[in-house]
Amino acid sequence: MGNNPTKFQLVIARIEANSPSVQELSLEKHDVGDKRTRVLAEALRQNNTLERLNLSACNVTSLGVRYLSDAICNIIITSNIRRINISDNPKVGPEGGKYLANALKNNKILEQLAVNNCGLGDEGFIPIAEALSTNRSLAVIEAGENEITDEGAKAIGDALKLNTSLEGISLWTNLITSNGAQHIAEGLAANKTLVWIGLGGNGVDVEGAWALAEGLRGNMSLQWLAMGGNMLGDRGAMHLATVLANDACGLQSIGMGGNEISDDGATNLAGALKTNTKLRSLGLGGNRIGDEGAKQLAEMLLTNNTLQKLLISSNILGDTAVVHLATALETNTGLETLLLADNPFSDEGGESLARVLCETNKTLRTLDVHNSQMTNGSEKKIVKALQNQSALTKLGSAFGTKQNAITFIKGDENKEAREKQERRLEVAAAVKTYRNKAIPGIEEGAEMF
Repeated sequence: MGNNPTKFQLVIARIEANSPSVQELSLEKHDVGDKRTRVLAEALRQNNTLERLNLSACNVTSLGVRYLSDAICNIIITSNIRRINISDNPKVGPEGGKYLANALKNNKILEQLAVNNCGLGDEGFIPIAEALSTNRSLAVIEAGENEITDEGAKAIGDALKLNTSLEGISLWTNLITSNGAQHIAEGLAANKTLVWIGLGGNGVDVEGAWALAEGLRGNMSLQWLAMGGNMLGDRGAMHLATVLANDACGLQSIGMGGNEISDDGATNLAGALKTNTKLRSLGLGGNRIGDEGAKQLAEMLLTNNTLQKLLISSNILGDTAVVHLATALETNTGLETLLLADNPFSDEGGESLARVLCETNKTLRTLDVHNSQMTNGSEKKIVKALQNQSALTKLGSAFGTKQNAITFIKGDENKEAREKQERRLEVAAAVKTYRNKAIPGIEEGAEMF
């Protein structure tokens, strides 16, 4: 038994043999450590068939990253690795970031790099950003949860002015404020290739929203902007609304959940979308939007048939708000997803929605109404009617137990988890077009912030 090779050794042997059948290797959550990473790196020097490597949560440190970085820059047998994920290895640290930066300066093949929660800080991230000024292969960089500050944001903003290959940047849950957002906005004003950027969970406020709006004015390449969990407020929403009016930019999806936006902010956004013909997804979950804001959004839906997804769960929408939205759905032919979970509407609002969806609207496909204040009896009746008579394919309700005509979204009593799920749905929708190029998991709605 002692002479039998381990699974790791068998994998290494296949990599060394340059087996065409080994195109992807995932060692996620295995204690690979630096010693085995070195063995793997040596095997990669003899391989040009492996395309995707996942070493997330593998106890890899900066030393292991050094081995790996050297291997993908091998000039004898050119590496064919297109995707590398080393997220959740907090001991990679600033030194590991510098090794990765050196690899990006020399490697001409790598397309996607995920380094979330790697302890980079500005010291490790800035060299990576600077390398992107000259790198012409990387399309996606994920660097969430690395305590990157405005200095790191300035470095990526400067890189965007020169880079011509990046399509996606994730900077979720860092320490970026409005000053950093301004640097990024300056990069966006010059960049012509970036398709999506995630800045959720930072400290961007009104001034940052203004800067981003100015940077996006005339930018027709960026299609998805995620700003959830910042400090935009109504004034920040107003600034972003100005760039959405009259198709002043190419955004197709914008997420502003958890930003203390109330009726005033919703009103400004609704007004802008009356003339917008590009935006397909609007995320406003976890804010303070009430009946008046919902009324304005409903009036927008009377003329806007471009918007496909409206996410307004976890606000303060009562029956009046939901009745307005239901009335709009009588004539709207564009909206496909409406998330209303965790709002205080009752039977009147739920029944008005059910009536319209059963009798008139045949466009909406996804509806989430769980954790409202509808009575059990009324909600059960509504679920049954929607199951039998509506065009819905997904319905979120605590009473969704049968699965034939409708695939039910299960109810979730945990508000935080529910809001994260809404954001996952937004991410998945926004990057669907790029699912073949995205970091593995993003198309399934991988956690982004």
